[in-house]
Amino acid sequence: MTFYTIPSMKPLSLTLLVCALLVHLTSGAMVSAIERVETRGNVHEQILSGRVLVEAADGGLLLESPNQELHLIEPTEIAKRSQDKTPYKRLDGDELAEELLAELPLGFQVHQSKNYTIAFNTTRSYAKWCSSLLERLNKGFLGYWGKLDADITPPADPLVVIIFSDQQSYARYAAKELGPAVGSVIGYYSITSNRVLMYDLTGNQAIARERNSRGSMHQITAALSSPAAAPQVATIIHEATHQIAYNCGLQTRLADNPRWLSEGIALYCETPDLSSRGWRGIGKVNGPRWNQFRADYQSGKTLSLERMLTDDKLLADPQTAATAYAQAWAWNYYLIRHHRKQFVAYLEQLASKGQLVWDTPEQRLADFRKHFGEDEESLTADFYRQMSRIK
Repeated sequence: MTFYTIPSMKPLSLTLLVCALLVHLTSGAMVSAIERVETRGNVHEQILSGRVLVEAADGGLLLESPNQELHLIEPTEIAKRSQDKTPYKRLDGDELAEELLAELPLGFQVHQSKNYTIAFNTTRSYAKWCSSLLERLNKGFLGYWGKLDADITPPADPLVVIIFSDQQSYARYAAKELGPAVGSVIGYYSITSNRVLMYDLTGNQAIARERNSRGSMHQITAALSSPAAAPQVATIIHEATHQIAYNCGLQTRLADNPRWLSEGIALYCETPDLSSRGWRGIGKVNGPRWNQFRADYQSGKTLSLERMLTDDKLLADPQTAATAYAQAWAWNYYLIRHHRKQFVAYLEQLASKGQLVWDTPEQRLADFRKHFGEDEESLTADFYRQMSRIK
């Protein structure tokens, strides 16, 4: 199951629909001045600096730091707020590397590629292998959606990835975000920090039994091409897809992104492609999800389209998650292939929504019907008809 963190939202100022200020920016472009916010809390005080993306009517803030992290600051937490003449800009790759090395435990190094800044304490070969995989995914993802005429722009700033040498050290670090779920999550995209975190998969016992090597990039490819590794590699691709989608304009961080859609896009792209050139995994039939979808259909356990559109909890509840993830993949697969223009227009409408403004179920249905029509019964019938043709 995919896990990408979204902060729990209290029914406080930042969730209000009426905001005094709303700035929607997706690049690292400079703005007039940097904000400095001194916060007070029960445990410690801190000084945050960055640009204000949302200011609620009573003074609550959504602040983006130069390292791309988003901070939700309630008005009662603000001790002092000021501006200076320093122009805001995001950190470049070298600055991110310096900050990561100061933040992470001793022993971490940094590998930088065209679009990624990767901090790691495993082998450099594995870090380079991951950067090669992610660069190919990045290029393939942007190329695919560009051909569909989606309104996207290549990420303007380095994408941050942190790779731990083993599951234990990863779990110790990630537990502060994932909590008890960390034991079952091999990697995730954090929507607040804008980072992907993972650990070296070649240390996994099931994979190591098949290919006892953690050496060269060629050996790593051989190890992670095994059947035992496929689901884990797919998870890493899935999380990296979330990161690209939220940084190229296809989706907006902390806007109302229906979970069936966000997860479905990542599922649509997650099929591993460990060849050395290009990226051919996007749009392939997702075997595990297709098998689950077919089994659910045959046993009468499918979920209605309306529930998928309006109830994000379906993908988080262990009782429904497997079925909901399979249907999220299936609906995205169907809509992209058979209603391409409408799907892209639907995505663009959702990407234009303001941050921290959560739609009602009725609004979600209205948005979907605007692009795909009011006749959901006929759409659903065609969906099942088209999906039944997959062999």
